[in-house]
Amino acid sequence: IMDVTVLISTFNNSKRLRITLEAFLKCYIPERPKLKWELVLVNNNCSDDTEEVINEYKNYLPIVCVKEPIQGLSRARNAGLRAASGNLVIFTDDDVTPCKEWISIYWCAYLDSPTGYFWGGPIESEFEGEKPDEELLYYAPPSVQGLDFGNIQKIIESDELFVSANWSCPKKILLEVGGFDESLGLNAFSSKKTCGEESDLMLRLKTKGFKGFYLPEAKIKHFVPKSKCTIQHIGNRIEKSALSNPIYFYSDKRFPRLFGIPISLYLKLIITLGFLFIFSPIKKIRLSNYFRFKRLKGRFIGYAFFHKQKIK
Repeated sequence: IMDVTVLISTFNNSKRLRITLEAFLKCYIPERPKLKWELVLVNNNCSDDTEEVINEYKNYLPIVCVKEPIQGLSRARNAGLRAASGNLVIFTDDDVTPCKEWISIYWCAYLDSPTGYFWGGPIESEFEGEKPDEELLYYAPPSVQGLDFGNIQKIIESDELFVSANWSCPKKILLEVGGFDESLGLNAFSSKKTCGEESDLMLRLKTKGFKGFYLPEAKIKHFVPKSKCTIQHIGNRIEKSALSNPIYFYSDKRFPRLFGIPISLYLKLIITLGFLFIFSPIKKIRLSNYFRFKRLKGRFIGYAFFHKQKIK
């Protein structure tokens, strides 16, 4: 049994994975008492040279390699959870640079409060090109703009959640709430890209009474490619995030519906489309209304999907 499992899922990103593994070589691991840790790496059906990169570092890092042949981020993370032997699981991505004390900070937080909490830290975005326009970043998800809840340790607010690249939770608690929902996350469906799998899991943790605790010292840098800094990508992420929202609101019957979709949502979509048409020459208004439209569209599709599932 290990003290800590660091869990990374990877798909065809060997170049950045190599940089990430190199960064883990520099992490401080307490010796007295010695921290027992493992790095569970889930190969999610990679077709590049990921396996060769992993093999290069097996003699230098405590790597446990797991293969998940079925595409899907949530499936891969659940496969990693099944293989994990650490009491504390720390989640991150294959394109990060953790601070030197990153692992020990999470471990110390767990030792201080082994029950009742999950933890997360700040994320600094490392952009491939120039930093995107501030107005665009304002609407971008934390996976693009980064995350910063301040410089003081605190219990996060009810509407605050951590990001998948930098959070941790006791394995026992993760299993108790059922792990990741495999209908959410990248490649959850063959024809759809969705997201929100880590938010869904954290919301379930909160529902069970567990509190999120912010650790400002547990810093990482997260690589953001140019392709994720476009209006199209940010709009699509907003839409896909909103697509999963009806999971939590479908049972709310306070508002009248048409074909399972709140009538108010139809009206909001029509009004937003009107604003897009009328104010299209004004960039700031056009941008805000475009992202509002993408969010409403995602919710609309989500309600329609769950209504269809219900009447089957």
